[in-house]
Amino acid sequence: MIKSISTFPELEQALDLVQRFLTETSYGQALEAAQDREYLGRFCFNILKSGYIWLAYRDGLPVGILMALIQPNMWSPKHREMRELLWYVTPEARKSSLGGRLFLKYQETGDQMIKQGLIEGYFTTRMSTTSRIDLEGRGFRLTEQTYIKE
Repeated sequence: MIKSISTFPELEQALDLVQRFLTETSYGQALEAAQDREYLGRFCFNILKSGYIWLAYRDGLPVGILMALIQPNMWSPKHREMRELLWYVTPEARKSSLGGRLFLKYQETGDQMIKQGLIEGYFTTRMSTTSRIDLEGRGFRLTEQTYIKE
């Protein structure tokens, strides 16, 4: 089941998954960031105010999360966009369809918002640790690749 969160207990579940994501991601500061639950709670709450957080459940337990922010375009602030910030599925649920269903919910929301004139487009990021999926086949166009030097 995929659910857009709206309650404090669901926010707590989202926070647990964000912390788990941070223990597996490739960013150097992630392990330290995972320990600051108070900041991460404020971060998730702020995403809820200006975006979306969807949780994927299996057997009643949250096993996946996708967070997206609605924001002004950095080059043309009168235009708005939706940006996927975090897309994570626990290792034990990665062989299921839940990750794809989370992404489909993101796409459906983005497509609907484009049709309604609320955003001009929406973005996703593929990290170096992410399995390869055919984003072009889903209608996305590669526009940049990001590198970091720490």
